[in-house]
Amino acid sequence: LVSFGLSNEMMVTFKEQNLITFKHFFLKNYQDRNKDYALYTRHEVHDHILYIIKRYLHLQNLMVDNHAFERINDVFTPLSVCQELYRHANVSPANETFDIDPRVETECFYIYPISPYKDNLENVNLTLHFQRLLAVNIYLKIKAINLQTVRHQELPDCYDFNINIKFDNHAHSGKIKISLNSDVQIKVCKDWNVSGSNLHYRLIVIFDVVVICSCLLSLILCTRSVYNGIRLQFEYTKFSSIYYNKRVCWSERMEFINGWYILFIISDMLTIAGSVLKICIQSKELTNYDVCSILLGTATMLVWIGVMRYMSFFQKYYILILTLQAALPMSSDSPSVLL
Repeated sequence: LVSFGLSNEMMVTFKEQNLITFKHFFLKNYQDRNKDYALYTRHEVHDHILYIIKRYLHLQNLMVDNHAFERINDVFTPLSVCQELYRHANVSPANETFDIDPRVETECFYIYPISPYKDNLENVNLTLHFQRLLAVNIYLKIKAINLQTVRHQELPDCYDFNINIKFDNHAHSGKIKISLNSDVQIKVCKDWNVSGSNLHYRLIVIFDVVVICSCLLSLILCTRSVYNGIRLQFEYTKFSSIYYNKRVCWSERMEFINGWYILFIISDMLTIAGSVLKICIQSKELTNYDVCSILLGTATMLVWIGVMRYMSFFQKYYILILTLQAALPMSSDSPSVLL
């Protein structure tokens, strides 16, 4: 879990640092202390949009890292500039009159990385209808590779950043707020080669296999114990019904089933699934970091809960456990059985 947590930390750090990089790269005069980044004039809005387009077109010449445009079937993914507008708006504050159709429509135009506007943005047909304008959304996609994992003897992942820069004018207060958000998709790189020894990777895989085998043995033994307890419970119920004509209540039946074993079974299953997924992630067959984190994290939590079982060997803690058992709702029928 610690080993995977360190790998996950590098992934999270890479995403967060890229988000900061995109804000400084695409937003004009952006500073980290600017919590309220906004524009107040039409000229500033036009200037900032053209600035973003210019930065995008010269991305690979300006970026200090290995970022690049997305290409699908040898066709570059374009930058999209989309306006959200009221369908109709005629507002006259001086006369205190307005005529508006609140239905929203969207108008977009696209700019490809290989574009005639690359050296002359004055020809970009950027017409903003500020009276009807609700928002301007700029969408672009950038690809990158997280090479920092190589220093930790792990194979890198490929990242697709879906960036949305929003000029928010919903309030129509004369203040247009700007925000940049990035949705990240982690993918397995298509072709890779890392020179050097893979000893560290092999040792980690061997350790994962040992964990899987240990948990598998624990799973088999705990399942066997639970199964034998269920069989014994049915035999006891049948015996009591035939020879003593006694109906056994559920609280007495559950005495034959050790709840700790059920906890261990769930923990072992989660650990096995998480370890298998971890091996696939480290071998770059999958990139499901979040699912693997949930599986291993939940399994570890259940293991630490299982440690409470051994507190029953100490007299002071055993009294506490008996008190908790007696306080359970099902113990109200027959507390003496649980005690």
